[in-house]
Amino acid sequence: MTDLMQQYGVYLFVGLILAWTAWTRWLGPRLAGVRSLSASDYLSHWRKETHLLLDVRSPGEYASQHAPDAVLVPLGDLRQKLDDIDKSKPVICICASGNRSAMAATTLARAGVKTVYNFSGGMAAWAAAGLPVHRGR
Repeated sequence: MTDLMQQYGVYLFVGLILAWTAWTRWLGPRLAGVRSLSASDYLSHWRKETHLLLDVRSPGEYASQHAPDAVLVPLGDLRQKLDDIDKSKPVICICASGNRSAMAATTLARAGVKTVYNFSGGMAAWAAAGLPVHRGR
């Protein structure tokens, strides 16, 4: 057994990392009822609808660039701030790439938010779609 672990340990480690990524980014959110939202879908529909755009990055990332109406709640603080979030309003979670926002969206869906989206591609996709970006706090 030890020889097997030594021989295939790297593959096992890589497999665990891939499984964790798949769970946090795709499987966990889908099972919780989170939907993915592309920049083009945001532009065509959600930009005009009432919603909460929740930025779950760090304060430094937020200061470097953020969506104008985004509310900053770092992922690590989200559980403590759940009572401050209007659960009847659709929530769109955004981060840098889509990983942290997927985790945040899953947390919100499990906390009772009825409509939760994960913004695919994060702020990079937001900026690439030509959506407005602010700098600073």
